[in-house]
Amino acid sequence: MATQRKVVVVHYAPTHPTDAVDELTALLNDDWRITSTSAMGGTGGATAPAQFACLVVLEREDKKTVGGFSAS
Repeated sequence: MATQRKVVVVHYAPTHPTDAVDELTALLNDDWRITSTSAMGGTGGATAPAQFACLVVLEREDKKTVGGFSAS
């Protein structure tokens, strides 16, 4: 069976909500699995809150559909 791949950049800052964390959660709930991650750096310090970004590579098996329904 063929495999789908997807890359997501997740940026997180505690004071600013981000859609990327919600997107990653939704993908994981939709049968995607993390195959690798790579830190892209972070910032913050005494005057600014800590924040970071991460490159996440995901993959999943192609979903087969029959009549609009997913076959497991």
